[in-house]
Amino acid sequence: MEKLKEQVGSCIRCKKDVYCTDGFFNGIILENGNILCFECKENDQLIEILNRLLEAEKSGVVTLDYLLKAFPSAGLEASFQQVREDEAWSCSGLIHAIQREGGVLGKQVGDFADKVKSLPTLREKLELLNKGQAWVARKIDDALSYGMDAKTKDFLLEMKRRHEQNIEHMNTHL
Repeated sequence: MEKLKEQVGSCIRCKKDVYCTDGFFNGIILENGNILCFECKENDQLIEILNRLLEAEKSGVVTLDYLLKAFPSAGLEASFQQVREDEAWSCSGLIHAIQREGGVLGKQVGDFADKVKSLPTLREKLELLNKGQAWVARKIDDALSYGMDAKTKDFLLEMKRRHEQNIEHMNTHL
């Protein structure tokens, strides 16, 4: 007996054709209508990167809360507040991106705040903060190498722009 096989679209990640075979859809349809093949769903590197970024951004919020409390008179309050707002904005956007892309949200918070707290001087703390911001920008470049919804891509590009802007701004304090 011949199997009925109909192409229904292409996987948003790997771009391979996805078929419906004998009435069985060989993938999943994301809430935005994009298709994800089963192979990409099982080994979704994009979701892994987005969750690592979320973990880092959550830790970034904790880090900036610490810096705001520990150095209230260092003349950096406005800068710290701006970076904290960007970190919180990134957390929210990453949550939406992970859900939009069909992933499961990670619950972890990174250990970056502990690393910053352990440094003896404010200068060293700011230098590490900038290194963390640069790491995020590089991970965003990694994420952008995968197929994704246009809203996710636009969000990640804006997130990268904000992180690069925060690095430049913090450099003025070093």
